[in-house]
Amino acid sequence: MNSGELDQRLIFNRPTGGTDEDGFLITQPILYTKAWAKLKTLKGNAFYAAAQSQLEHNREFAIRYQRKLLDAERPKGLTVSWRDIDHAIESIEDDDGLRKTMTVRLRAVS
Repeated sequence: MNSGELDQRLIFNRPTGGTDEDGFLITQPILYTKAWAKLKTLKGNAFYAAAQSQLEHNREFAIRYQRKLLDAERPKGLTVSWRDIDHAIESIEDDDGLRKTMTVRLRAVS
C-alpha cells in the first residue's frame, strides 16, 4: 500500500454511556485509536446497486492492519469519526489474511 494514498483520517471512539476498564461511567467519547485511510469510491455497477438499496451513506476505507481493530479485540459499540461525522462500523476485515491492510465499512449515523 502506498502511504501517499492514505489521506483520510479515521478516529475510533468509545461511545458515551458505557463504563471504562476501572468501572467509571463514560461521559465523553474516549479515543480508542486513529488510522490514516484511503477512501474507496464506488464505481460502475456497485454505485448503481448501492443507490437502489439506499446505501448511499455507506463508505469503505482501506487502512493499515491494526490488531486492536479485530472483532475479538475491539470493544462493542465503537464509533468512527470521519470529517466530523459519526459513523457506525458495519465491518472491519483483514484483507487476504496477510495482516498488512484492513477494509473498514462504515455507515453514517444521522
